[in-house]
Amino acid sequence: MGGTLVSRASGLLREVLLIALFPVRASDAFRLAWTVPNLFRELLAEGALTNAFIPIYQRLKGDDRRAFAGAMVSVLALANAVLLALALLGAPWIVDLLLARESNVDRALAVQLVRLTFPVLFAISLSALAMGVLNAEERFFAPAWAPVLLNVVAIAAMLTFPGEARWLALGVVLGGVAQALVQWPAMWRAGVAPLLGRVWHASLPLALALMAPFAFTTGARQVLNVVAQRIVSNDALFPAGAVTAYALATMLFSLVLGLFAISPAMAYYARLGNLAAEGASTFGATLEAGARFILLLTLPAGAATYAFAEPAVRTVFELLQPAAGQEVAIALAVLALAPLGVALPAAGLVNYLLRPFFVRQRVRAPVALSVAFTLFTALLYVLMAPRLGIAGVSWATAIAMGLQALVLLAWLRRAEGLDVRAVALQALRVGVASLLAVTLARVSVGALVSAWAPTPWVASATLVAGGGVVTVVAFALLGYALRVPELRRRAARG
Repeated sequence: MGGTLVSRASGLLREVLLIALFPVRASDAFRLAWTVPNLFRELLAEGALTNAFIPIYQRLKGDDRRAFAGAMVSVLALANAVLLALALLGAPWIVDLLLARESNVDRALAVQLVRLTFPVLFAISLSALAMGVLNAEERFFAPAWAPVLLNVVAIAAMLTFPGEARWLALGVVLGGVAQALVQWPAMWRAGVAPLLGRVWHASLPLALALMAPFAFTTGARQVLNVVAQRIVSNDALFPAGAVTAYALATMLFSLVLGLFAISPAMAYYARLGNLAAEGASTFGATLEAGARFILLLTLPAGAATYAFAEPAVRTVFELLQPAAGQEVAIALAVLALAPLGVALPAAGLVNYLLRPFFVRQRVRAPVALSVAFTLFTALLYVLMAPRLGIAGVSWATAIAMGLQALVLLAWLRRAEGLDVRAVALQALRVGVASLLAVTLARVSVGALVSAWAPTPWVASATLVAGGGVVTVVAFALLGYALRVPELRRRAARG
């Protein structure tokens, strides 16, 4: 979680500099172009690859593990070479797929940036393979901290070439290479580096079979991003800057989700994989503990995101003077972020509760769910965005995530004996504590700021900082009073 926090914080700094150093024309085009490698990253890297690779790798022993990883490197090299050729040739058609017919984005610049950004995919694929090996060995340090280097290199490029859109693309490509390179020495030192040059392994067909369905589940979010891009790039509905605004909101959402849900989910996933391989009877109890822990983190974080969306966005992106046109993007980002706070607990549960299916190598259920909820969410986008604006896209996400989490809980109750009642009781207790704590924080700190009447940026920063402190303290006290088990155990130890 510490590495993820620094990674997300450095990513946030990258976004602050993007808003301050680049006009909205450049940021909109870059956001659109960045969607393309991100889509395939979910399929070939941090989504499908990692989650299909780990359970198979854990069932192998010694050098057989390294041979399997080496064969996966060969597969990734071939797949990335084919996709890169297609992206370079088909960039104009790809951009037309992402853009509305009458768009608010510079199409020619977007095409150029697609071609420049796409090579980052191979670097991120190699990084994801290293992450899978190290996580499977329960070595979490290097994978958690490697993404920081990507952000550092990208920031250096932006500061060196401010306002030049092509360096937005080249910076992330160079950063992706650095992210991959930093993890491979960690594998060599641990003696678990892939045996390069291998093109085949007996477990490869099973890995590819598991990657295919996981591509549906992890790629669903990126497919929905494509739909969202077409909606927010519609010049009849939104002004220039809407593409940047939606990206800012989802980035802040991903920051919170990564810290409070994805990091613990990855740690629990590695443990669940080992328990399944050992045939341990504690699998169900561990699954429940992970769900409870993620709710403990995401419910207060989600409530705070909803309550403090406006001051949070303005504190971050108005710290420096915004570049031309970015004021519109900031205002729209506020509207898009608040509903995503409501979506956060459900999104955390969905991310976690899909993993037991892959640990057990049962792929039909998550594929069916992902396809169904992708279509359902896209339909909600189309219905709600024209009525509620950019917030409608985020509310659609919250509704769909909530329903998907309920379905997964019911499914795992039957499949793994998950104690849904215990999870629901945790959600009730933590949810009540979260709402009371955030309300107290918003009212008390808001009254202080109103009486003090500082400058707008100082007011926003005070609301965020003071509200965060009050929320944490009040939540801890209320959670203890409401008998949240994790907080009671922590108090007993402390």
